[in-house]
Amino acid sequence: MEPFGFGPNLESSLPSPLKVSPKRLKWPNTVWYSWHLARDTSDVGSLGQINMRIIFSCLVFAACGHDEPKTEASKSTVAEPSPPDEPSAWEYEGEAHTADFDQAKIEESIAAAIAQVRIITGHSPINAYLNIMGAADEHCPTNSEYEGSSYWYGGCTTSSGTQFEGYSFYEEYVDSPLFGEGSNMFGTSLNTQGSVVLGDGNRFDMGGSVQVYEGTINNEEIYAWFTAVDGTFGWADSEMDESWMGGPIRPTIQSIAYLWTFEDGSTHRAVNTTAGLAGLEAEWDTVYLSEVFSVDSLGGYWPCTDEPSGRISVRSTEGDWFQVVYDVEQDGDAWAIAPGACDGCGTVFIGGEAVGEVCNDFSVLRDWEDQPW
Repeated sequence: MEPFGFGPNLESSLPSPLKVSPKRLKWPNTVWYSWHLARDTSDVGSLGQINMRIIFSCLVFAACGHDEPKTEASKSTVAEPSPPDEPSAWEYEGEAHTADFDQAKIEESIAAAIAQVRIITGHSPINAYLNIMGAADEHCPTNSEYEGSSYWYGGCTTSSGTQFEGYSFYEEYVDSPLFGEGSNMFGTSLNTQGSVVLGDGNRFDMGGSVQVYEGTINNEEIYAWFTAVDGTFGWADSEMDESWMGGPIRPTIQSIAYLWTFEDGSTHRAVNTTAGLAGLEAEWDTVYLSEVFSVDSLGGYWPCTDEPSGRISVRSTEGDWFQVVYDVEQDGDAWAIAPGACDGCGTVFIGGEAVGEVCNDFSVLRDWEDQPW
């Protein structure tokens, strides 16, 4: 007898003391299993013992067996709860946290941040990348060209033992209107993700994008420098790197510097930066600069050389963000500041509430001669 051949003769094939009615069980395999379990018992002392085995088997499978599929009509309906008239109040049972304003610590953090703006540029990772590519050979990595740009991807090892892994897209610009009509810029950009291990075992990790451009804008009235770093670049053995990449600061930064040369021979400088800097040499070591713009007088165009426009946020060790708002504001095409507010100080806010004032010297952003970096 086929154990799962549930034909019409299933009941007649069972020994008469073991006959059960398939109609009383939900699934035929339960009947077969009950019979098979009892039949395999070699020492059957009596019909009562056999019947007890059958009853036990039926109980087991009645408890563990599958239910018949429910019809749509048998499904229970769950009523959607009615929304409350008003949301319940949020109650915090712990002690309320109060942010502690510390003028000296915020000023220290801002000073540390603006001192790095002209140091952290894309030149260091691009120069490191170009030096590393000097270890490439004819077959590793395989460079391809696309619209004047060079790229490679994959993994390989040169004949001298340098290992390349990942991808890289390197592009050079010459006489390009990168800053719109009337601009003439040149420079390089690098977009990459991977690592290069030199033959001596030193590894350079690179992941992100870097840009370095310079040239004339506004029909040669202004000379400008632009740099941006977004990502992580550096040697695994940071002690061998004397650039900012070997230090503790983890930056995301975009800066542009301007130089005007007037007909009378006078020069004027400006720097505009947006940057997130963590790992600064300050007790509160994380600072975010948002569109901080510091400008020379420009013949009176800029209303206050001591103070920038923009905002700076400083994170305390307790996790509180203090936002500093400065007084120079844009009014159409011009810039203005309230009378008596030109003092290099900004108002500090926490949670939208003014808690004090901090002052810093921003001239360090414009303290350069022919070029900012």
